[in-house]
Amino acid sequence: MNKIITFTTELAIRPWFFEHRFAGRAVLPMVEAIDFLAALAMEKFHELDVRHISNAKFDKLLPLPDAASLPVIVEYEPLADGRVRAALMSKKTDRINRLLGHAEMVFGRGEAAPDDESDEDLNLAPEEATNSQAMRISPARIYSELVPFGPHYHSLRGEPRFDADTATAELIAPALPFACPALANPFLLDGAMHAACVHGQRFCGFVPFPVAFSTLNIGNARDLQQAGRRCRARCRLTRANTHEISYDIVISGGSGYIYLRGLLMKDVSGGAIKPPDWIVEKSR
Repeated sequence: MNKIITFTTELAIRPWFFEHRFAGRAVLPMVEAIDFLAALAMEKFHELDVRHISNAKFDKLLPLPDAASLPVIVEYEPLADGRVRAALMSKKTDRINRLLGHAEMVFGRGEAAPDDESDEDLNLAPEEATNSQAMRISPARIYSELVPFGPHYHSLRGEPRFDADTATAELIAPALPFACPALANPFLLDGAMHAACVHGQRFCGFVPFPVAFSTLNIGNARDLQQAGRRCRARCRLTRANTHEISYDIVISGGSGYIYLRGLLMKDVSGGAIKPPDWIVEKSR
């Protein structure tokens, strides 16, 4: 039986993390949790390919204190197929000490992992990305009214477009450091999820927040790490109801690519945060 490794460490809180806010408080971005766990996993499991991630869930937001770091608990469990389950937790002290789970995922390709997606999914030429009836919204309006994060998280560029089942956008990688040398710049995936959030507000009528995904695969990551790298992203709606929505996301730039499958997004505010009237599609 493989031994579960559990330890306490410090999560460095970068100054720009405070620009990522939900309901008035700074919270750790999903992509930063992935980056943090992947970097530590590479240190402990030298043969592990962290570019392949599956069965990810983000059960509770991790609020960030006004400090340079935060003590967290990390757990790694080697699996029989060579993959490693990872978890990020914090300790809540009230009447009873308990652990809160914030992120969990499985790193590694595994024995039964599918081949990479076909090149057809990377055909994201702007003129073919969506139809002419799609709504176009400037990044300035998106970040002022729909996804109110600070300027370091403004990775959408151009004029993102939204039709009934697809959002397409141009992204740019900012000149900010990240922890894991094997992964793409985390702000690219973060920006693509901003586009998915806007799409959900328009066509599903609530403000969605990412809470889980099925698989994340990254190819030629070096081509998606450079500051200033411009990429194309497509978010395709795969399932929707009144409480949750799912997307498949493709990002491509140079020879690099990111495939995110089964991104689950929910209204984690319980209806307290609503999209502005102008964004919601009137036929709903």
